[in-house]
Amino acid sequence: MRNFICQENSKVPDRDVVVSVLNGDTEAYALLVKKYQAKIYSIFVRSIQSQAVAAELAQDVFLKAFERLEQFSPENKFSSWINAIAINTLRDYWRKDGRKSSFTDELNVDQTHSDSTVETHILNGSIMQVVQQLPVLYRETLLLRFRDDLSVKEIADSLGIGVSATKMRLKRGIEIVSAAVGGER
Repeated sequence: MRNFICQENSKVPDRDVVVSVLNGDTEAYALLVKKYQAKIYSIFVRSIQSQAVAAELAQDVFLKAFERLEQFSPENKFSSWINAIAINTLRDYWRKDGRKSSFTDELNVDQTHSDSTVETHILNGSIMQVVQQLPVLYRETLLLRFRDDLSVKEIADSLGIGVSATKMRLKRGIEIVSAAVGGER
C-alpha cells in the first residue's frame, strides 16, 4: 500500500491509511499528518498564542497518535480520535502551566454573524466574556460544536463522553449564554 504516498491528492479513507501504517507502511502516516496538521495546529495556536509552543504541541499530538495507532478503533472517525488526543494534550499543557482551564483564549473574535440566534453568535466578541466564564465542560463542548463545527457524535468521541451527555452540555451551555446575554440587554 505504499502507493498512498503517490495518491496524496486523492481521497484515501483514513481507515485505509491507518491499516496500511499498522501493516508496516509507516510512510503512509504522512498522509494523515498532512490532512490534519493545520486543524490540530490551529487548536493550539488560538489557545496558546505562541506559534513555537503550538507547533511543538501539534507535533506531540501526531507522535502520540502514531505511538497509539493500534488503539484506534476503525468504527470511529480518525478526526475525532486525533481531536481527543489534541484536547487532552492541551489540558495537560494548561495543567503543567498552572492554568485552571483550557479553551479560555480560544475564541476567534474576528468571526461575526448576521443571524440573531445564540448558536451562531458563540464566537461573536459581544459574548466572548460570557463563553470564557462558562464551566470548562460547557465551554469546550460549545467551542467544538460552533467554532470547530464538529457533529454531536464527533464531540462525544473527542471528549470521551456519550452522545446524550454531549447534547445536555450543549443545551445547558446555550441556556447559560442565552440567560447571560438576555440579562445584559
